[in-house]
Amino acid sequence: MQRIFVQLVIVTSLTLSLLLTSIAPAEAMTVNFTWQGNQGYSATGTFNYDEKTAPAILSEKGVGTTQALESLTVSFADPSNHPIKTYDNINDGVSTGKYFQFNFNTMTQDFIGSIDIGGELPGDIYLKGTVDSDLSLIQVLDSGVEEIVDSNSGTIVVQILL
Repeated sequence: MQRIFVQLVIVTSLTLSLLLTSIAPAEAMTVNFTWQGNQGYSATGTFNYDEKTAPAILSEKGVGTTQALESLTVSFADPSNHPIKTYDNINDGVSTGKYFQFNFNTMTQDFIGSIDIGGELPGDIYLKGTVDSDLSLIQVLDSGVEEIVDSNSGTIVVQILL
């Protein structure tokens, strides 16, 4: 009886060991992106997601816990490359922007559809529009009026970090 018990413990230990070593750890994919406006303003950013669990289309919108994005930071600069402002739209899987919108194809590694990233309060600046159509850098004036500062034909350049 004791021998059967010892064999059972050994088999159980080996099985658990094999199961634990076969579970793949999360693999964070880091993506850098840049946007260049026709008037020389620019945006640069970085976002992360777990490539093992992310869907083919990362689609995030509004405030709260994200479905797949773990972080997203975007910075804006003027035509002289002087920093304007930096925003952490997502920290630890939580979006902070009411108007935040993000769409990314993980298979092709390209932005798609509508985006709205950056700030949203008076004095803030943000990038909004439709990829491959029209993207505008918009300044929210102290009065709350929104003013287009720069735009382009919807091009965002993506760089995957390995």
